[in-house]
Amino acid sequence: MRKIRATALTATVLSAAIAALIASVGFAPLASAAPSAPSATTGSASNVAQSSAKVSGTVNPAGTDTHYYFEYGPTSSYGSNTTSTDAGSGTNDVPESAQLTGLAPSTTYHYRIVAVSTAGTTTGADQTFTTTTPPGATTSAPSTISTTSATVTGKVDPKSQATTYYFRYGTTTAYGTQSAPASAGSGSGSVGVSSTISGLTPKTIYHYQLVAQNAGGTSYGADQTFTTTSSEAVVLGREGFVSPGRVVGVELGCFHGTATCKGHLTMSHNGTTIAQRDYSIAADSGGFQNMKLTSAGASMLRSNHTWHLLGVTVTATGDNGQKLSFTIHLARWIWH
Repeated sequence: MRKIRATALTATVLSAAIAALIASVGFAPLASAAPSAPSATTGSASNVAQSSAKVSGTVNPAGTDTHYYFEYGPTSSYGSNTTSTDAGSGTNDVPESAQLTGLAPSTTYHYRIVAVSTAGTTTGADQTFTTTTPPGATTSAPSTISTTSATVTGKVDPKSQATTYYFRYGTTTAYGTQSAPASAGSGSGSVGVSSTISGLTPKTIYHYQLVAQNAGGTSYGADQTFTTTSSEAVVLGREGFVSPGRVVGVELGCFHGTATCKGHLTMSHNGTTIAQRDYSIAADSGGFQNMKLTSAGASMLRSNHTWHLLGVTVTATGDNGQKLSFTIHLARWIWH
């Protein structure tokens, strides 16, 4: 019994001595470690278009509930950000992404991912992408119009990318019909394009619009209109002669409708206008439209041999937008 009491007393004394030693050297109980801030790594951009792009990144929540978002803008000051999204509370890297929309074409954008938790905020490195450049498209006036067809025109700038174009058309700005796609090439300047559309209704207003497409996006020209005719001028003859009074006749008719054909006639040789006049032809009729040569025209024929045919270009431009261009050959009668 005495031995047991002595042993207990020794243990008690030893425990007190150990406690006093621990207190003397300043040891304290171990505290729990503070949570770590999440990590954030900005990734690459993909699906870059003229007004949108998909950006990516990686977040590691480091065991704390974490949210992330992307900052973006035309400078490294950003100015815009995506909606904050939950990244979880795990301890592994999690791939994240966001779709950016409403961007300006042909513009360089900065972006970065940002991870936020109660342990802190971490920003990824700044990255950039450049939105694509769409082609240029300008709708122009029609070159010819008839009762059931029209040739519509425009200009396309491919911006150095393979580009196609077509025209949308219809009786409203909803269009509803389009011409067959055609190539505008891959140059770096504007090129003229056109398409003849047919099967139209006479005396009807049509809307049309040029559309150009390439890898950079789609561009739309402005809306334009034309009105199909109810009557159209028709060439009746391609030969002529100059009378002693220096008057030349051009044979035109007005058919395929009930309206009078009105417009302006010009005659030229090698780019020089040698005669011109307005015309007005009743429906379902036709004949010579006579006009007097200018002094330049008379001089040209005077220097020509008698009866030798002189080729000239005649252009009839109708008030309705119709345009005819054809060649006739003039013979000089005997005059002085």
